[in-house]
Amino acid sequence: MTISGTQQEVIPRLVGTPRQLDVRPLAVKGFGDGWNSSAHSMKWYRGALYVGTSRATLAMVRANATRANMDPWPIDAPDDVYDLDRRAQVWRWEPEPDQWSCVYVSPMVEGSTGDPIARDIGYRGMCVHSTPGPDGLYVCTWSSSRGPSPVLLRSRDGENFEEVSPPDWGDARVNTFRALLSHEDRLYAAPTGRTTGYGQADETAPGVAVIYECTDPARGEWRAVCEPGFGDPENTTVFELVAFNGTLYAGTMNPKSGLQVWKRESAAGGRDRWRPVLRDGAGRGPLNELCVSMCVFGDSMYIGTGIVKGGYDRQRGIGPAAPEILRVNADDSWDIIVGGARQYNGRPKEPLSGYGAGFDNPFSGYVWRMAVHDDQLYAGTYDWGVLLPYLDRTRWPSRFSHVVQRLGIEHIGNAMGGGELWRTHDGSHWVSVTLNGFGNKYNWGIRTMESTPVGLMVGSANPFGPNVAVPTGKGWTYRDNPRGGLEVWRIAERERSVRSR
Repeated sequence: MTISGTQQEVIPRLVGTPRQLDVRPLAVKGFGDGWNSSAHSMKWYRGALYVGTSRATLAMVRANATRANMDPWPIDAPDDVYDLDRRAQVWRWEPEPDQWSCVYVSPMVEGSTGDPIARDIGYRGMCVHSTPGPDGLYVCTWSSSRGPSPVLLRSRDGENFEEVSPPDWGDARVNTFRALLSHEDRLYAAPTGRTTGYGQADETAPGVAVIYECTDPARGEWRAVCEPGFGDPENTTVFELVAFNGTLYAGTMNPKSGLQVWKRESAAGGRDRWRPVLRDGAGRGPLNELCVSMCVFGDSMYIGTGIVKGGYDRQRGIGPAAPEILRVNADDSWDIIVGGARQYNGRPKEPLSGYGAGFDNPFSGYVWRMAVHDDQLYAGTYDWGVLLPYLDRTRWPSRFSHVVQRLGIEHIGNAMGGGELWRTHDGSHWVSVTLNGFGNKYNWGIRTMESTPVGLMVGSANPFGPNVAVPTGKGWTYRDNPRGGLEVWRIAERERSVRSR
């Protein structure tokens, strides 16, 4: 299947984007299929952009026991999510002739109940790795609770994808991995989630908090390079990996004391040794429950935080709270860039940007992805404000209810709904690119970004398709949503002036 990038069915209206930027949509409405909920992974490879999708996200959440209490459900989803076509897809965009092609679709396999199911319901991470042999595009997968363990895909031509050996996770319930990193001549991966034991798949359920290293994915030569949880059983997952300062850094999820960041160091005899750089959620505890994103910019590493389930971990009673951006420097000192002021080890810590958590947006749940392009650091958020009309508000704290009533639910959804994208030239002074999902409140998050020779590519998470619940004079009804499904945007020019706060 091919789609012209200049002949999309819907060309969204830009709202709140700086005039100095050349910003345009490359894909809308989930590549014509509203069940393509998220541009979950993205990579530039051999002169083209590759995007991996995840399918039917809100339909899957509806089946989970820990879901939010919403009435009506935001989309028209079947009682059994397996009634849907959940086969994840990989799409390729070629600048000339500005055209999208679907180059891979998950195969169907026999599920644990004996019925045919999609082997992959999402492609959560991509990287280019070139050892041994020629370079290849590697894709990590997400499988359903009834499916087999996740696999690792590789393509060396952008057309044909093959399975190569993933790590032996050590836990048959592991159903997804997200962190996939090529560093020097090694490939690294870590499991992210597992099935919950209730016949459901939970992308944030604790897995085995171990990092695996591979010299040859084709042969499956993987080995663990750290002890589980770095010796802390409360580290439930290794959520993110990054190469910085000549070595490997790992960010964890820790619901008890808050995220941790660990640095790999060598020890005598070639043994692996890791040292903590951050603990206790950088002094914020479980309100910085997990390290969602990590990105190297200049001489520092930036960390986007969050709380699972969109900023409110109902299962563990954490939040709701907006995320922070932290910075770790080459000497392992650290700063708060965006977040709350506090005392740490008897010393004051102030946000260097002047912005509080979530860039002062209480409906922000994660700093979902960061990327560097044209000497600027970009940070994209997830925003749950679009869900307000559907949520049960009877149990909200009175102070929060008052804020919502004062602003108005319709105003929050229409004016503030949608993920935000910010950028900075120095880490301290930030300017907004969009505060409303590029004018689409259903783009509730900036899920992935990739710097390319033809601009910064930005992929959204947008699970509000194909149909969405809308209010009428007699209640609610489901209607086709022309703004539902993932979107991909291109930012092609640099802003000439940076406004500071």
